[in-house]
Amino acid sequence: MKKMHIIQTTNDDVLEQSFSLYDMNLRLTLRYNAISTGYQFDLFDINNDEYITKNKGLSVGSPSLIEFNLPFVFVLDDKLGLGINAISKDDLNNRMQLLIMDKEEYREAIRQGFRA
Repeated sequence: MKKMHIIQTTNDDVLEQSFSLYDMNLRLTLRYNAISTGYQFDLFDINNDEYITKNKGLSVGSPSLIEFNLPFVFVLDDKLGLGINAISKDDLNNRMQLLIMDKEEYREAIRQGFRA
């Protein structure tokens, strides 16, 4: 059974954490952009000593990294179901959560949503 993972977040302007997932050692740097009231992230592959992506944006309900040759995507989930992006930096820690899901798990979640 596949399982999504929730990235622990705070309302800090910059949040950095490392984790091992999908046989990869990764470092995530998550930044709040006060001008766009949104979030961007860098994802670094520790094993290969290279960035997978830099300054990639997050948007509610849109899979980030779907176009990359990776086994997973990041999904910014609005826990309150408002379906809107952040309006303040406190939203990430309060209203939203950052999920990591494998691509097939994400596709299945989308299929289930359309059936509802």
